[in-house]
Amino acid sequence: MYSWILLAHAVGAAVLFGGHVYMESVMASAGRETDRSLYMSVMLRMSKTAGRIMGPAAIVTLVFGVWLVLDGPWEFEEVFVTIGFVAIIAAFTVSLFLMNPKLKDIEEAVEENGLTDEGALATMKSLGNLVHVQTLLVAVAFAVMILKPF
Repeated sequence: MYSWILLAHAVGAAVLFGGHVYMESVMASAGRETDRSLYMSVMLRMSKTAGRIMGPAAIVTLVFGVWLVLDGPWEFEEVFVTIGFVAIIAAFTVSLFLMNPKLKDIEEAVEENGLTDEGALATMKSLGNLVHVQTLLVAVAFAVMILKPF
C-alpha cells in the first residue's frame, strides 16, 4: 500500500511542479506580446486552466504526503518533511487568499472595460510575480522531497 501512496504523492507533485514550469513559459511568452488584448486573453485562459489543475494537484500532494508520514518511516519533525509541507501550504495559501480574489477583480474589470483595461493589466502583471513566488516554493519543496538533504 505504501508504494501506491508514494506514487500518488509523486504524481501530484510532478503535476504541480510541471504545471508551474509550463505556466512560467506561457507567462514569458505572453509577456513579450505587444498586443495587450492578446496578452490578457492568454493570461486569463492560463489562470482558469491553472485553477483546475494546480489546486487539485496541491491537495493530492499534501494529502498523500501526510499519509506517507502517518503510514511510513518518516516523521513530521524531519526537516525535509517540514520544509515540503510549509512550501506546499504556502503556495496553496497564496493562490487561495491572494491570487483568486485578484483574478475575480481582473475578470470583472475586463468584463466591464474590455481586455485592455489598464488596471486589469497592471493587476495581472502583479499576479505574475506571485506565480514566480509559488513556482519557487513548489521547486524548493520538490527538490527537498527528492534529495532529502537534511
